[in-house]
Amino acid sequence: MSTDSTDSTDSTDSTDSTEIIDGPDWSWLRAAAAAAAPQVSLHVGFRPDRLAQSTTIHYAFTVSEPAPLATLSIRLPPGMGFARTSLGIETCAPALLAKQGPSGCPADSLLGHGAALAAVPAQSTVEEAAKVRAFMGPPAGQQRTILFYVDGKWPMQREVILSSQLGQLGSPHGALLAMSSPPLSVWPEGPDVGLIRFHSTLGPQGLTYYRPLDGRRVAFTPRGIAVPATCPRGGFPVTATFTWWGIEGSATASTRVRCPPEGRRSHRSSARSRRPPHA
Repeated sequence: MSTDSTDSTDSTDSTDSTEIIDGPDWSWLRAAAAAAAPQVSLHVGFRPDRLAQSTTIHYAFTVSEPAPLATLSIRLPPGMGFARTSLGIETCAPALLAKQGPSGCPADSLLGHGAALAAVPAQSTVEEAAKVRAFMGPPAGQQRTILFYVDGKWPMQREVILSSQLGQLGSPHGALLAMSSPPLSVWPEGPDVGLIRFHSTLGPQGLTYYRPLDGRRVAFTPRGIAVPATCPRGGFPVTATFTWWGIEGSATASTRVRCPPEGRRSHRSSARSRRPPHA
């Protein structure tokens, strides 16, 4: 499903070890000269795009100028959350993910995958592409934890685990995904790595889970987040807010996922709408 996006900006030692970044409770900021917050474009889609059916959320953002990400919060449309999904029926321990990488996590903890592009300051700016995988982590109180494993190979050769919390908000809001990151540098006291692009999925597309049946492990596709049964005028709203290290203010980007055509309603919804009233 295609989306329409709008952007706005509010006025307001290189190692091979894996870092585990807890969030979203970073309360300190690195002292640096203030700069204008970059603009961000946000794109979101549902696949499949059918009302009242399980879907995979595809989300991506692009930054107008490379900037070191401090916090990110994404608000899903009202009615969208993890309450009725079978995603992440197992969890992955952060320490095990840091030690063994994705192979150390249960298959049933994988939530999605994607990629990121960052600018690495050196004698000249070098771009680094990284693979991104999302896993269900241990819960933090009443909130679910999503671990983003970012695997960069060159020139940083560093794997970073970003911990985020997924809170289910009541009406009229949808779930809120909140993530934070420390400043990342190639060498001690060096300039920070700036984020350029990020995209990931959250849902069953491309995932295979397993369950025991008669002494065997049977593969199945998990149930994803359900698209609401009704679409508001103008489409499903999604908003993302960003803050940056060493940059005052924040950037907010909003988009709307277009409503599915009438012919793409779920079979259950269609059958319900055709059911004659009781006599």
